Amino acid sequence: MKAVLPMLLLLACPFHVSAGKAQSVQFQGVVQRDDTVPVRFDLHVPAESRLAVELDDGSRLELAAPNGEESATARLVSASGEVLHSAAFTDAGLASTSLAYLVCDGRVTYISPAPAADPSCP
Repeated sequence: MKAVLPMLLLLACPFHVSAGKAQSVQFQGVVQRDDTVPVRFDLHVPAESRLAVELDDGSRLELAAPNGEESATARLVSASGEVLHSAAFTDAGLASTSLAYLVCDGRVTYISPAPAADPSCP
């Protein structure tokens, strides 16, 4: 019996450690640029994966699910490759998050959680 208990503990440890890790992260939200039509998204990104949403102006929204070492992230990148904003979500068990980017006259505003109504430029 004494030999069985340590073996059960060893078998149970991997399940306990992985229990807090999400299989995918759901990203919901919107990107609103000046007076253009808002780009809404509701995407599931599998664990340890990245996804990019190309926008009409050449910029892109990059979403990444955690890979065990890094947090889930969302980045807004300009057409020239400049990172306009980057957000990290430090909860290793994150299953869902919402966010919004509002870009008015070149200024970027990040909102999380995303508001119920689409944001607009003043």
